[in-house]
Amino acid sequence: MRQTTDSIRSDGRTNDRGVSEVLGFILVFAIILGSVTLLSMTGFQAMQDYQEGEQLRNAERAMEAFAENANDVMRYDGIDTRRGELSLQEGTVRTSDGGTKLNITIEKTGSTVDIPEDEFSSYGTGDTVNIGEFTYIVDDDRIAYEGGGVVRGDDSGSVFLKRPQVRCDDETAVISLVTISADDRSIQSSGQVGFTISEVNRTSKAYSGVAEVSIDVDPNSQNSDAWNSTLDDWSGGNDGTCSLGGGGQVVVTLTEVDIEY
Repeated sequence: MRQTTDSIRSDGRTNDRGVSEVLGFILVFAIILGSVTLLSMTGFQAMQDYQEGEQLRNAERAMEAFAENANDVMRYDGIDTRRGELSLQEGTVRTSDGGTKLNITIEKTGSTVDIPEDEFSSYGTGDTVNIGEFTYIVDDDRIAYEGGGVVRGDDSGSVFLKRPQVRCDDETAVISLVTISADDRSIQSSGQVGFTISEVNRTSKAYSGVAEVSIDVDPNSQNSDAWNSTLDDWSGGNDGTCSLGGGGQVVVTLTEVDIEY
């Protein structure tokens, strides 16, 4: 029988030993390469998530600044035009005269007053006020100027970052809302886009001898969660109904604006 032995190299090591060292080197190199690849992938995802988060935070700040400019049109009689800018960063801005739908009802002693009525009728259909919308959209997230406030939402819900101007106390309720009458359109851009807000119409009316005033939100509205939460706080946990005891006063102001870009 022929006996085989490991061949001996001049340096005294066997060939099998050299093969083992090569395999070990390949294994270590593969581990290092895999680790680098994994870290680069997770690091890239983390960086992408950070950039998207920062993009939304910048959009929030820009929309809040935009809201301040737009609300000046509602607050001051001498101002009927304001201008603002948003950095879209590949996001999309959309305007519409639809948006959230509100029903404002005033209960007086022995009677009910629906808003809109008479001069308010141009702001909606029947008893519904159409708030309209000015919305920034990136992926599944949205930030909107709506009713004078700023709301952030996604598929899971919505919340106001800056609340609309509604106030309720023991004797007085104030409802000041901005409605948007802009055409349905959208624009996507990677840079700055300028917008002009112009007053179209303003209607204000005071009601005395009021028992309560309620604001109901259309449940099918995209940002109904944000409105319901805000109106629940507004009414002291009374489901959007502000109780005034029968001798209260309510002031309703609706300012219609157009947004061009």
